Amino acid sequence: MDVDLVRHALTVARARGFAEVELTGEEGSFSARLDPLQAAARPASATTEVSNEPQFGEIKSSLVGFYRDAKEPLAVGRNVKKGEVVAIVAALGIANEVESKVTGEVVEVLVAANQPVEFGQPLAKVRLG
Repeated sequence: MDVDLVRHALTVARARGFAEVELTGEEGSFSARLDPLQAAARPASATTEVSNEPQFGEIKSSLVGFYRDAKEPLAVGRNVKKGEVVAIVAALGIANEVESKVTGEVVEVLVAANQPVEFGQPLAKVRLG
């Protein structure tokens, strides 16, 4: 199964709010369950509140596979930027880069090298900032 086709199908499914994706072809099949969109379920008033408490975000796996460290491994105290490659998830023998969707300081690493991970599984907890 072509990796670009799978990525495109997942991107379209997320954009359209689908809960599942199934692909079948001559080369095999692929299926995935997607997390529901959290932003759509959040009330508008929750986004305008100001708090002095630190806010946290997560770096999540973008697909099913085995977690591998990037060039600079995820570690407590490491500062990450949105769009920065922070991990690798190996799937079907292909190394796929995981980019951070948040900017901040890693406060907890939730996975170990070579550990199997699922789509949407948190890899690290980040103090936003």
